[in-house]
Amino acid sequence: MAKIDQEAVTTEMILNRLRGHLNEQKPVTLYNTYRGVPITYEADVAMIHPNNTIGLIVHPYQAVCIKNERRTYIHSKSLPDLVRAYPLTIDYTNHVVVLKQLEFPKSISTDLYHSWVAPYRAVKIEISSDEQGDFSGDLMELSVMEENEIRIAMSVSDSLPLQRGDPLELAFYLKGEQDLIQVQGTVFSLTKIRNQDQKRMEVAGTAAMGDEISILAYAARREDEIMKSLDKAYRKLRKGKKFRKAKR
Repeated sequence: MAKIDQEAVTTEMILNRLRGHLNEQKPVTLYNTYRGVPITYEADVAMIHPNNTIGLIVHPYQAVCIKNERRTYIHSKSLPDLVRAYPLTIDYTNHVVVLKQLEFPKSISTDLYHSWVAPYRAVKIEISSDEQGDFSGDLMELSVMEENEIRIAMSVSDSLPLQRGDPLELAFYLKGEQDLIQVQGTVFSLTKIRNQDQKRMEVAGTAAMGDEISILAYAARREDEIMKSLDKAYRKLRKGKKFRKAKR
């Protein structure tokens, strides 16, 4: 008996489910990010080719993100998980993207559901620890999660013997906010930064209502700036060639 190609079976199953969207004219949902901001719009299945590729009519901003990230994630209620796919061609004028290599990813490292905004200008964070004393870091990005949990990611010296769960107090100023912002939390994760003597430290914590409002306002302003940048990127791409090959 011939050995079953599990990958082919999975691809066939994905295409069959998406064919249902084509026949019933039901949209799928695509997930990407742009500079840390989730970009999620519905897309119409326009065609399914015999060579296991599909054509989608996408939102203009989604086309930009697919070009930048060289992938997208497809959500359908008929599929058990998100499907990852890679662009073959992108038509910025008609907003048509042809995707190849549809597969269920083993893991997804990008946060597709929460905004992670980086500062426009450098932000120094003063950090206090009962174990390590006082030291500083540079803000890399921040996010506000469910139940107003604040996540602050910063670069710190790789020599600091920090561990996940260590309690910390953070103090910093954000552009546009006059008052000092303070966050109390614990180390959520530590990751070595490649080719640097620093590591990425992510702190999960909470802040007083006034400071929380300041963080939310700052994040909203940065999101607005990023979305304006995305619109500018789309308009610039549309002036280029009508069709472009997208490298994986």
